[in-house]
Formats: sequence, C-alpha cells, structure tokens
Amino acid sequence: MEILFARHGNTFNPGDKVVWVGRETDLPLVEKGLAQAAAVACALRSADLIPDAIYAASLKRTRRFAEIIAETLGLGAPIIDSRLDELDYGRWAGRTNDEIAKDDPAALAAMDAWNRFDRWPETAGWVSRQADVQAAIGQFAVDRLTPGGHRRPLIVSSNGILRFLPRVLLAPMAQRESFKMGTGHLGVIDCQDGEACLRCWDTAPADLT
Repeated sequence: MEILFARHGNTFNPGDKVVWVGRETDLPLVEKGLAQAAAVACALRSADLIPDAIYAASLKRTRRFAEIIAETLGLGAPIIDSRLDELDYGRWAGRTNDEIAKDDPAALAAMDAWNRFDRWPETAGWVSRQADVQAAIGQFAVDRLTPGGHRRPLIVSSNGILRFLPRVLLAPMAQRESFKMGTGHLGVIDCQDGEACLRCWDTAPADLT
C-alpha cells in the first residue's frame, strides 16, 4: 500500500490578514488554492501515483481541493470523513499570532513548540483535545487504511490533523520532529509486509517523484 497525503490549498489572498483557521472557520479556497489542487493532480499523474480512493475532511477547503483532484484524474467522488476535519483552535481562532501574543505573551513559546515540534499547547485554550484527536485519527487509520483495502488512498486534510497520521502509521524510530505541511504540499508513506516507511513529506508537487 502507498498512502498519499495532501494539505488543502491557500485560503488567503496576498495582502489578506492571515489568522489561525481551524475547524470552526470554514473558509473556501482562494484562486491560488484552486490552482494548487490542479497542480497536485498533475503531479500525481506525472509520478504515476494516481490514487484509487480519496478521503477528505468535510470542510469547504478540503472538500473542494479533493474534488478538483478527483475531477482532474477522472476518479470517483471523494469519501468525506469528519475525523479529518481540522483542529478547533478555540480562542486562537480568527486571530493573528501578534494578537494572540498581545493577550498572552507565553503563547509565542507555545506557537514555536507547535510549529517546530508538533508539541500540543496545553494552556492555549483550544477546544480540541489531544487525546480525542489521537483516538479519532487512530480509529480512522484502522477503518480506512488497513491492508487488503485500497492500494493507494489519498488523504486530504489540514495542517493540524496531518501532523498526527504519520505518527500513528510509522514506527517510533521513523519519526521526525515535525510533520508540519505547507499548503498544497504532499507526503507519501509506503506500507509493505506490516512495516511503514516515510518516502517523503511536505513535498511540493513539482518535486514529487
């Protein structure tokens, strides 16, 4: 099995105020985000990595991103699974880093730890709870990513959720400090004989091989 991963495309235009966008903020893709979806589809075709199923979160940005890939590659409609929906960032949602830090100077260190090491900020006031997210993602992997199912599924989700899936699938020694992924970027995990290996992560479509 080859498991493919993609983060949805941009939801901000140049010059827009960039804020934390979670499950509670259902923004659509902007023009660049739509183009990023088309670029991912072309990259998958060029790399001979056409998926045999697409799973996507239910939010507008992930759903549309997955639909464009499916339409471009002539595949069936994406399978929507709300367990892939982005984290709910609570009081950080809809605010810039500077706005958050103004009210809570300690938040800067929490942001840095999250961005660099995927370390959950326990005091940030997020609505999502780490244990609940880990349990949901673990069950998604059991339900959707078991041997004997799809040979090459594509998972389309958001940056917060995509940090958890590789940690579920990969052996501890195959981990890395962070599984942060840029918008419109890709990852691939190879699964063979009960073992999973990270082929690439946070890879731009043009660099996918």
